[in-house]
Parts: sequence; C-alpha cells; structure tokens
Amino acid sequence: MKIRRLLPLLSNTSGMAAVEFALLAPVMLTAMLGTVEICNVVTSYSKAVSASQTVADLTTQSASLTTAQMNSIVVGAQRVLDPLVSDATTLGINVVSIGFDAANKPIQLWKFGWGTTSAATPVITGASGLGVTGDSVVMVSLSYTCIPLIHEIVPQITFSEVSYSRPRLVKKIALNGVTG
Repeated sequence: MKIRRLLPLLSNTSGMAAVEFALLAPVMLTAMLGTVEICNVVTSYSKAVSASQTVADLTTQSASLTTAQMNSIVVGAQRVLDPLVSDATTLGINVVSIGFDAANKPIQLWKFGWGTTSAATPVITGASGLGVTGDSVVMVSLSYTCIPLIHEIVPQITFSEVSYSRPRLVKKIALNGVTG
C-alpha cells in the first residue's frame, strides 16, 4: 500500500533541476577557485622573474650607487610586482657585486640586502665562468612569497629567482664609494 503512494513521486521531475544544481554547485565553485589560484600563482612567478631582472638591469646602469639609490631600485621591483603584495615580509632581495680573483674564481665585492632574505649569505658559486680577473657581474637573488586569495585553504608558495647582469659603464660598480 505504501509503495503505491511512492510510485507517483518517481515520475515527478519538478525539483530535478534544484537537486542537480545542489550536487554540481560545489564542484563548479571548487573548479573556479582552483582556476583563479592557478592564475594567481603563474602571475606571481612571472612577476617575480621580471622583478629580479629589473633589479639587475637597473643596478648595472650606474657607475656607483648609494644605499638610497638601491632602496629606490627596490621600489622599482615592488612596482613590477604590483598589484601583488610586496612588502618586506613577502619580498626579499639580495644584490651582490661579484668580482673574480687571479684564478677567475668569484669573490663577493659588496652586498645590499632588503626584506626577508637580507640576512642570508648569498651563494656566489653560480657566477663561476661568467668573468675573468678584473671583471665583475651583479647577481640578484629575489624571493617572493605568493599569498593565495584563499590563504586559509591553500598554502603560501615562495619563489626564488637569480639574475646576473654585467655593469655597463665600469668594470666594477661601487656601492657607497666601495668597489670591493
């Protein structure tokens, strides 16, 4: 007797669309948020690479620099990263002038640091083979921590980028009057 009462409900489709929406909405919302986060990560990485190259390029355009000028170059890197958050807690920049000794091994001439990696000791062995005695190169190590839009769910990702550039006007760039 009770089964006969349920049989008409099986052919009733008036609420079918609402049920389908309730089942698919969470899946579609998750897919949309995932796509937005992937785009955010790709954009962050691309901007971090550009910021590193920009710092290297701007540093090598001068014969000598001051700390104030280096801080201005950091602001330039932050503008490259706009509209992403790029304060001292998410962005770290180390600029190192690297010379080469009599055996053509890289040696640190001077270092400028800003942000999260400023205290880190730079690894200059990557400059091996980039110059000879009397030459120099500028190495920029940049780290950027990408903060996801849904940071309660998705963890932060830190990107690291290293860029090298040769001085354009002199053999060795001076920082605050010191070439190394």
